[in-house]
Amino acid sequence: MCHKLKYIASLNDDIYFNLAVEEYVFNNFKDDSYLLFWKNDKSLVLGKYQNVFEEINIKAAENLDIKVARRNSGGGTVFHDQGNLNYSFIKDYNPNSFVDYDVFLNPVISALESLGINAAKKRTSDIAIDGKKISGSAQAIAGGRILHHGTLLFDTDLSMLHDLLKTAEGEFTSNAVKSTRSQVTNIKEHIANHAMTIDEFQTLLLKTMFPEGIQEVEFSGQDWAAIRNLSQSKYSTWAWNYGNSPRFSYVKESTLGGASVSLSLQVENGIIVQCEVLKGQLPVNNIEDAVRGLRYSYTVINNRLNELLSKSNAEEIDVAKLALCFF
Repeated sequence: MCHKLKYIASLNDDIYFNLAVEEYVFNNFKDDSYLLFWKNDKSLVLGKYQNVFEEINIKAAENLDIKVARRNSGGGTVFHDQGNLNYSFIKDYNPNSFVDYDVFLNPVISALESLGINAAKKRTSDIAIDGKKISGSAQAIAGGRILHHGTLLFDTDLSMLHDLLKTAEGEFTSNAVKSTRSQVTNIKEHIANHAMTIDEFQTLLLKTMFPEGIQEVEFSGQDWAAIRNLSQSKYSTWAWNYGNSPRFSYVKESTLGGASVSLSLQVENGIIVQCEVLKGQLPVNNIEDAVRGLRYSYTVINNRLNELLSKSNAEEIDVAKLALCFF
C-alpha cells in the first residue's frame, strides 16, 4: 500500500528522547509513511551490535560529558552535534523484496542537488561530496515496517568528531561490528551561501521533499508520555548503552614510572570480570581483585584507584596515568 508521506519535527535536542520518538513512531504509527528531522546536543551514537568501549574514546567522552547512546539499527558509530541534521524515513516494508538503500538515499541526494550540492552515493549506505562522506545511514525492520535513518553533516565540529572516535591504543578481541572510518566534510563548505544556517538548510530540504505542502503530525499527551517513558526506561540507561556491548578482551601495554606494564582485561555486559597483570608491576596490591566487578569506566576505575592508594599511603603516583593503563 502506498501511503502519503507525513512530517514529524522534533524540537528536543536530547539524543535519548529523539531515539525514543523514532522508536515510538516506528512501532505504533502504522497508517502512513513518515519523515523525521531531528538535531541533538553533542552525543555519540552506536550501532545496535557494537562494542561501545571499542568504538569511542571513553576517557574523552566522560571528561566532556558527552552522551553515549545505542540505536536500534546496525551500522557504525557516529557523532552528533547541533551542526548535524538527522533524518528518519519510516514506511511499509515488503518482506519479499530486498533491502534497498537507494529508495531512501536518492530523495536525499536529489534534495541536496537542488541546492547546488554535487552529492553522490558512496558504498551501500553513504552519501559523499567529492569522495568525502557527508552522510551515513542504517536500517531496522520489524512488524512489516522499515526504518531508514541517517546523518547529514552540515556544520559539525569535525575536530571533536575525530577526537571522540579515536582508536584505542590497546588490542581488542570481540565479535562486535566494527565501524568503517572515512574522510568526512561538512555540507556548508560546498554551498554558495556560506551564511546559511542548519535551520535554513532543513527548511530548504523540506520544501524539496514536500513540493505539495507539508502535512505535519502532532502527538497526543498519551504519545508524549509514552515517549518520555521509553527515553527514561531504555535509551538513557547504562544497561542499554554500555551493558549491551558484546563480551570482549582488551590487552594494553603502557609505560608507568619508566617501566613497561601490560594489562589484560575480560569484560562482559560492561563489567570487568577478569584482570591480569601480564608484565611489570602496578603500585597497587591485588589490583586484579580490586577492579573485578566494576563498570569498565575511566571515572569508576580512577575513583577506585584513588581509594586504594589513599589507604596504602602511596606517594608520588599519578592516578590518572595509572587509570589509563586500563584504556
